[in-house]
Amino acid sequence: MNRVIRFYDYEQCFAHYTKRIMNIRQAKIHGEVIVAKPVLLLAIIDGIDGKVFIDNRFVINDWIERRYLMLMSKYAKPSKFDDLTGIEKPFWHMETDGFWHLQYPGESLSKGHTPSKGWLIENVSYAYLDDDLWFLLQNKEWRIKLRNYIVEHKLTDGNWFGKIAAEGVGAITALLFAA
Repeated sequence: MNRVIRFYDYEQCFAHYTKRIMNIRQAKIHGEVIVAKPVLLLAIIDGIDGKVFIDNRFVINDWIERRYLMLMSKYAKPSKFDDLTGIEKPFWHMETDGFWHLQYPGESLSKGHTPSKGWLIENVSYAYLDDDLWFLLQNKEWRIKLRNYIVEHKLTDGNWFGKIAAEGVGAITALLFAA
């Protein structure tokens, strides 16, 4: 079945999904926020940008796992933990955030525990995004905006300049005159 979208509001869609992304549930272990879900989203966006993903279907494969681990090593803070969070955790748990879905050939597993990567590869046909989010990510300008939003709001600490900028131009002006 071919679907035709005649009217689409990118700004409204972007606002909706940035709000959803800000509200994703992220584990916190020993005071450290685990960045696995935002990193998986970046890997997906990078795959769309690089034409690795041309359909709204994502499986755990060598490309996505390499990209995910590279981004995890870039954005995960030096940790008390020896290993980076494996891709199976965000791939599985992001479904609870409402815009990432898993397609099963048979029955799904309860969300009580994280299955192994091997189990996911064998028992999940693919993951997919909401159609609206997928459509937004097909537009390069909005894809870049969403990627930058995720990095800025979910993966960086918001250095002193970012905090000042959030307070407005008045704070920046005051700093410049004080210097």
